Amino acid sequence: MDKIVITGAASGLGAALAKQYAANGWAVCIADIQAQEGRKLAEQLASDYGQDCFFHPLDVTSDEQWVELQNTIASRWQRLDCIINNAGVASSGGIDDQPMKDFQWTLEVNTMGVAKGCHYFTPILKKTGGHIVNVASMAGLIHMPTMSAYNASKAAVVALSETLSAELDSYGIRVSVVCPAFFQTNLTKTMRSSNSLGTQFASKAMEASNITADDIAAQVYKQSLAGKFLILTHPRETNIWRIKRYLPFLYMRKMKEVGKSIKTRLS
Repeated sequence: MDKIVITGAASGLGAALAKQYAANGWAVCIADIQAQEGRKLAEQLASDYGQDCFFHPLDVTSDEQWVELQNTIASRWQRLDCIINNAGVASSGGIDDQPMKDFQWTLEVNTMGVAKGCHYFTPILKKTGGHIVNVASMAGLIHMPTMSAYNASKAAVVALSETLSAELDSYGIRVSVVCPAFFQTNLTKTMRSSNSLGTQFASKAMEASNITADDIAAQVYKQSLAGKFLILTHPRETNIWRIKRYLPFLYMRKMKEVGKSIKTRLS
């Protein structure tokens, strides 16, 4: 039986990923700061699929809790086939009005949380080979104005993943990075924004999306097992990224237009 740790798995995309892997016969560790929701989901998955699915508390910013999780996996399973570093938060605001504590918080969770997952579980994966899946965002590839903290945190995850793909290949460890755009999730519940525009835009974009967390989870499962490095889940935003790559002047002109529009709305 293959075994997987998924961070931020108590809700949203993490929960969809947990269900996807459990339904395909994997034992799943749901690692999350949300204890009540995490335990409930673990019990449901164990009951529905008969796998060894369990909850473990995890604040991804805490080294001590990462070590506790690492020890639990080593003693309970003695091996690991995959870790999905999914836990993340959102923030928005102009560079001059977003509090630096919110900028730091975004980096601590989104970037350092992923880096710590890779750091603490690579030694286990090196023993038998396996897979690291890091959940970034399309914001790691295309960078909207007033999203500097979030963009920077997710771009760092893309860079980290590319680095580890080369660094760990000779150990039999594959690396994938997932870059979804907007989909219906609970991310805005904890979103920190220095003005209401960011939260309003994100909420509307999520509500309008016809791509669900289950859709993304299915793509992650299929494409990561196929060994794909960059997993792009939204066709429209993927096309914008391609414009950035091949027609960067056109992309930047559009981003500056968006910046002017935001300035007008805030005036």
